[in-house]
Amino acid sequence: AIEPDTKHAYIYKKGTIDYQDLKLNADDISVDLDKQILYAQGAPDSAGKIKGRPVFKQGDTEYNATKIMYNINTQKGIINGVITQEGEGFLHGDKVKKVNDSIMYLNSGKFTTCNHAEPHFAIEFSKSKLITGDKIVTGPAYLSISDVPTPLVVPFAFFPFTKGRSSGVIIP
Repeated sequence: AIEPDTKHAYIYKKGTIDYQDLKLNADDISVDLDKQILYAQGAPDSAGKIKGRPVFKQGDTEYNATKIMYNINTQKGIINGVITQEGEGFLHGDKVKKVNDSIMYLNSGKFTTCNHAEPHFAIEFSKSKLITGDKIVTGPAYLSISDVPTPLVVPFAFFPFTKGRSSGVIIP
């Protein structure tokens, strides 16, 4: 549905948007046609449970989220409750600021190799920078097991994403 007065377009129930290399699926999508901003989130079912959460795919990277706000012109956005796969691990972020195709900043996140929505173990951090397909660099981080923090704390963490074997010195 399009509202000509407000210049907003709405898509309900299994909506899909394909635009260049961007694909967005969600149960509740709205587009501000003046500002060229997409808003997407899941919709509650009859029992009140949220379903049809946004799945945002750009290029080879796919993000499962609870809420998305994305500017089509600048290709910047804010993604809430994101889960995405990076290398052999999974990255969870409460709030993610997408700066461009390859750089994102995460606020309150987790990195794990556990593929569950609520991971059994993870390295948690308050802030980090992700360079897609290359590395994650975090501020202070700690190991948590079943959402229970452990005393294993590091001042920063660095997770490179390498494919195949490599050689060199391993720093302890």
